[in-house]
Amino acid sequence: MLGALGLSPVEEDVYLHLVDRGEATTAALGAALSHPADAIADALSALARHGLVSTAPDEPGRHVVGPPTVTLGSLLAARRDVLHQAESAITELAERHRAAAGRDLGGLIEIVTGVQPISRRFLQVLESADREICGFTKSPPVAVGPRDNPAEPVVAGRGLRMRTVIEQSYLADPDSGVDIDQALGRGQEIAIAAELPVSMVIADSAIALVPAFADPQDTPRAILINSSGLLSPLVALFERTWAEAYPLRPRTVRDGDPVPYADGGPGPARLAPLDARILDLLLAGLTDRAVAGKLGVSLRTVTRRIRHLMNLAGADNRIQLGWRAAQRGWI
Repeated sequence: MLGALGLSPVEEDVYLHLVDRGEATTAALGAALSHPADAIADALSALARHGLVSTAPDEPGRHVVGPPTVTLGSLLAARRDVLHQAESAITELAERHRAAAGRDLGGLIEIVTGVQPISRRFLQVLESADREICGFTKSPPVAVGPRDNPAEPVVAGRGLRMRTVIEQSYLADPDSGVDIDQALGRGQEIAIAAELPVSMVIADSAIALVPAFADPQDTPRAILINSSGLLSPLVALFERTWAEAYPLRPRTVRDGDPVPYADGGPGPARLAPLDARILDLLLAGLTDRAVAGKLGVSLRTVTRRIRHLMNLAGADNRIQLGWRAAQRGWI
């Protein structure tokens, strides 16, 4: 029971006997316990050094135990200090081991551990870009959430192109619509995919930060990749996913008037703002009920507006609606 505090089995037996009785002589301890006399004497000396036992002033052979909450509490605090020092040593050794592993790999990858270090590396990757930043966003984030993303000043201040594919499940976040509209307004290009294999960010096809798969309860980890050979599959994956994803385009909404998409195709590309939002979310793969929840309107309103869009486009079904919407420049 007290071995965790550094007491030996004999020391624990002697201490517990004294706790039960408050005090005892050396002879009484020898008679009560099945340990040799010299082992009991050594145990008493050790307990005295720990401050757990003292001798009666008027009777040196009588041993008195102090209050456990005080004496054991002090011993526990000392053990905690030792364990903390050991933990710090382990952390230092782990960093030295990672550094050695990084040298062996020629600096091609770096394992980044912890929310703050990952956030710093994320910003460093963005700041290293000269031409373009692209990436995948899954939900929930590993360490850097959408509202923690420092991409805005990087893109706005340096004129970088930024392309992001967002997993459809991210749209379940009540604030995602505002985040997406703000990002589109800053010039970011965004597309929606049904599912993404991983979150990642790539700068200039030269460096990438990819979260490492781990239990959600574990400390977050990410892999910083510097090798073009290791990056090539990630860049190819992004480009293929981007080509297949549903693109979102910014719109200008003024007092509820019908407005065109920013880069609409041929034909009268004008829709009411609510209809434009419904069409966007519908083509991104959301159900009618999910669209209603996202926009804060009733399911009946969404169903009625979709029927209106189908009539307006001359579509017999929703598949035709997507095709006709593209023809008319609505998407």
